[in-house]
Amino acid sequence: MTEEQNLNEELRDFGIVTRHLVMEKDLNYFGNLFGGVILSWLDEGSALFIMDRIGYSNFVTVSMADVVFKAPARRGDAVVLYSRILSTGRSSVTAQTRAFVHDNRGGRREIIDCKITFVCLQDGKPYAYFESEEYRAWMQSGRKKP
Repeated sequence: MTEEQNLNEELRDFGIVTRHLVMEKDLNYFGNLFGGVILSWLDEGSALFIMDRIGYSNFVTVSMADVVFKAPARRGDAVVLYSRILSTGRSSVTAQTRAFVHDNRGGRREIIDCKITFVCLQDGKPYAYFESEEYRAWMQSGRKKP
C-alpha cells in the first residue's frame, strides 16, 4: 500500500472541517505559521464540526490534549482540517482534529494532530445533553450521528 493510500485509510472516519490559506498576517518572524493561529483554527473548525454532528451549539472548549506539532506551514500553504468524534460523555464530546498542508500536486503533509474536548452548557452550567430527550430526538431524526 502506498503512503497516500495509508493516509486515506487513516482519515476514513474523518470529515473535512475547513480550509485556510496561510497568509502573511499568520506568520512568525521566521515565516512559519504561528502555533496559536493553527490552534484557533482547530478549535473553531472542530466546534463547527461538532455542532453539525450532534445538533447542539451551546458548548465551550474545555481542553486541547495531545497537541503534536509535526511540521511547519508557510505562507501560501493551503491547510485542510479533518475531524472526527472520538467519544461522548454525559455533557462532553471529544474530537480528534488533524491538519494537513495540501500541495497543488495532490500531496499532503500533516502539520498538527490534537484532541479537543467540549462541554455542552445550559444556563451557563454543564448540561447532560447526551442523556436528554433533545438528543434522542436528534438521533431519531436521521440526521448526522456522532
